[in-house]
Amino acid sequence: MTRKFAGLAIAAMIAGLVLVNVALYDTPVDISPVASGKGHDGGLASAAGALQFPEVGNFSETFERPLFTPTRRKFVAPPAGPPPVAVVAAAVEQAPPPPEAAPAAAPSLLGISIHGGAAKALLRVAGSETAIWYGSGETVDGWTVSAIDKDQAVLERNGKLARVPLYPPWKNAPPPPPNAPPAAPNVPAPAPNEPQL
Repeated sequence: MTRKFAGLAIAAMIAGLVLVNVALYDTPVDISPVASGKGHDGGLASAAGALQFPEVGNFSETFERPLFTPTRRKFVAPPAGPPPVAVVAAAVEQAPPPPEAAPAAAPSLLGISIHGGAAKALLRVAGSETAIWYGSGETVDGWTVSAIDKDQAVLERNGKLARVPLYPPWKNAPPPPPNAPPAAPNVPAPAPNEPQL
C-alpha cells in the first residue's frame, strides 16, 4: 500500500511541475533595461521602486591608467641621454717586465674540513679547473701545507710562508660611504718571526 501511495505522490508532483512549466512558457518576459526610466507597464517608474544606473560618461581616463601599476600612471620611458662621446687615449708605453720571474702564486683556498682532529684544505692551483683536498705536510705545486686553521691555510715554499684566507677580507668589508676617499687595501701584517713574501 505504501509503495502504491509513494508512486502516486511522485506522479502527482511530476504532473504539477509540467503544468508550472507550461504556464511559465506562455508568460511574456519584459527584458527592457531598467535604466530607461520606464516601468514594466510602460509608464515612468518611481525613484523609490526602480534601480537607477548613473549616466554613462567618458571612462577613457579610467581605461588609460594601468590597473597593476602602483602609481596608476602610464609607463613613460626615460628621456634619452646625450650620445656617448668617443675618447681616444694616447698610447702609454709599457715598461718591460723585470728580468727575474715573479714567485709562483699560492694556490687558492676553496674550503676547509676539520673532522676528528684531522684538518684538510681544498686547494686549487692557478690555471687549473679542479680542486683537491690536501692534509698538513702534503705538497701542492711546490707549496707545502704547514698548518690548517678554521679560516685559513698556511703554505710554505723555499722558506717563505703564505697565509691563504678562506674568506678574503675585501669580500666582508662594508661598502664605503658615497663621498669618502678610497681606502687602502686591508693587508694583514706578518707575524714578528715570519719572513715576508
